[in-house]
Amino acid sequence: MHKLLFTFLTIVALILSACSSDNEPINKSDLESLIIQGISGDQDANVKLKGLLSSEHQGKIDYNQLSINRLQTKDETIYSVTLEYSDPRLNRFAIYDDNLNLFLLDKSINGYLSSEWVQLADRKFIFLQENFQTKDVLEVNRLSIYEIGDGSASIVYRSPSRFVEVRDTAYQIVESIDEDIIVTKIRGIENIKFYDQRDTFYYNTNAKEYLSKKNKFQYFVDQSIEDFIWVTTKPQINNESNQTESVFVGKGFKITLGNEWRKNSNYKEERHLKKSLTGIKYINDSNGASFSVFKVPAGEDGDEYSHYKLTETQGGAYQIKTSVYELGDNYIQLFEHTCRGVKYLLLFECPKPVYLENRILFSEIINSFKIDC
Repeated sequence: MHKLLFTFLTIVALILSACSSDNEPINKSDLESLIIQGISGDQDANVKLKGLLSSEHQGKIDYNQLSINRLQTKDETIYSVTLEYSDPRLNRFAIYDDNLNLFLLDKSINGYLSSEWVQLADRKFIFLQENFQTKDVLEVNRLSIYEIGDGSASIVYRSPSRFVEVRDTAYQIVESIDEDIIVTKIRGIENIKFYDQRDTFYYNTNAKEYLSKKNKFQYFVDQSIEDFIWVTTKPQINNESNQTESVFVGKGFKITLGNEWRKNSNYKEERHLKKSLTGIKYINDSNGASFSVFKVPAGEDGDEYSHYKLTETQGGAYQIKTSVYELGDNYIQLFEHTCRGVKYLLLFECPKPVYLENRILFSEIINSFKIDC
């Protein structure tokens, strides 16, 4: 009897010990180890990380950086996680507390990443800088500001912070942040329209972000990219087929396609949409597949154009909805991408036999599509 009682108490003690250790606050080293385990394929680690990693991360130990920064206050410990790969689709930025509660997960980040904590009075922010290239030689930095609230975090500001064209560099610097406005100043290239001017971003209670009516520096960067003429000098190689790829940059979006795709810059779609829209169509004449991109007019959404209900596949600051159907011998897929109130539709059309033979390639193209955010 005593032996059974002792065995029972031992088991209970072990269970309580295990529960206690699970509830103990984690430190920076624990979190880093957990992420590395998750990348290596440990499913228990991935469950604890609450969606930080997808199946595409499994075995991808060739990341450029895994950086964890800690903010310690008298009330709590918070960690920011920056995971950067050469393939930007795998990039992640996340915020946890020391009990592994996930405050925020952002998958819409590109290029080389760096972050820092900023405290202003009783407010806590993380500044995240992205550095990437477009049209091979134009360098863009983008600043995202996340604010930590009570058990949560959200993005409150996102705008370009630096633009380099050949030897000319322009900057947008955040000068001040208060409850209602963020004030920025534009410096650098003296002959740009907005040189040495300030811009004001007002806090929008509906969007829960600081937004500018003019967004001067964003306008300057978008216009500079659109006007820049270049010949591709840094083609990307698709590991599956060793196929040369090019990044097509439109006004407000980008998509990676092989150089065998023909571009129609003024395409009007009337067949697959309830209401017609004019946009850009990329056509592969050799197999009949096509991708079309349309900007949705302000105040409208994708469901007004889709013949079938759009289902959300990705939520958060960057949302994606989709519908899939077949029409005759063709496979059709419609995506709505939404960020900060801006919406684009991506329409994919392909003969069913071609899709079945090349579905991995088409999936990569679909995943490469991003709108400016």
